Amino acid sequence: MLPEMSQDGIQPNAPVALVTMEIRHPATDSLTESTSRELKHLLINDLPIERQAQDVSWGVTAPGAAPTPVADRFVRYGNRDNTVSASLKNQAIVVETSAYRDFETFCDLVLRVADARAQVSSIVGVERIGLRYVLEIRVPVGVDGRVNWGNWIDEQLLGPYRIAPGGLSLTEWQGAAVYREPQPGKSLILRYGPGVGQALDQSYHLRRITPPQAGPFFLMDIDSFWTPVGGSIPEYNRDALVSTLTDLYGPAREVFQDLITARLKDELLRQ
Repeated sequence: MLPEMSQDGIQPNAPVALVTMEIRHPATDSLTESTSRELKHLLINDLPIERQAQDVSWGVTAPGAAPTPVADRFVRYGNRDNTVSASLKNQAIVVETSAYRDFETFCDLVLRVADARAQVSSIVGVERIGLRYVLEIRVPVGVDGRVNWGNWIDEQLLGPYRIAPGGLSLTEWQGAAVYREPQPGKSLILRYGPGVGQALDQSYHLRRITPPQAGPFFLMDIDSFWTPVGGSIPEYNRDALVSTLTDLYGPAREVFQDLITARLKDELLRQ
């Protein structure tokens, strides 16, 4: 299984930095004052804090003209610890947590958010369902301040790690692997590589449950997702959402387990 938080305390080296679930759908009606109040009431027990948020993209302009920012404004609901949020956008539902405990608990929250959204404004179809894990794997450094990642990460992911041109040491790089079913449907993108500091920006809207760390870590960014076959847009169905999320979790869990060593598995079990 993917690493999980214990019920009796925070694990300083627990590698899950962020978990995200996204449902993309055709544009829905904008929230009115009435539907916004209803939605807030439905989510009050889990996510009582309401904030306005926005995504900024750069619009296409005439040749030679400076690009102009385009803001997509939406409502984001969060818990009091600021470790869980649900962003209800015009064409997507995004649920995130920086305090992941286990898949079942997270999936239950996702369903409560999706149920609330569907109750105030119909979700007319589904264009993509994604489940993403951002993992920061941290282990003890050697006396020289470096990490021998070969003790912890499968050699298949270490690529140029063993190469030391002119005595230089590799500190950061990132690779990517894409896995797909023979026919359109489930896919998984794995981004990986050593880094220093943190995988998430310090200004990210969710609070980290452990103090920021400045040392080396190994990134595993696992994006497991589903898209409809043949360009169709199936109707939203709650049971299908549950089944799809479970199907997406399986490959994400498997790729993590396959790419860490037995030593790291033992360390995670002891935490």
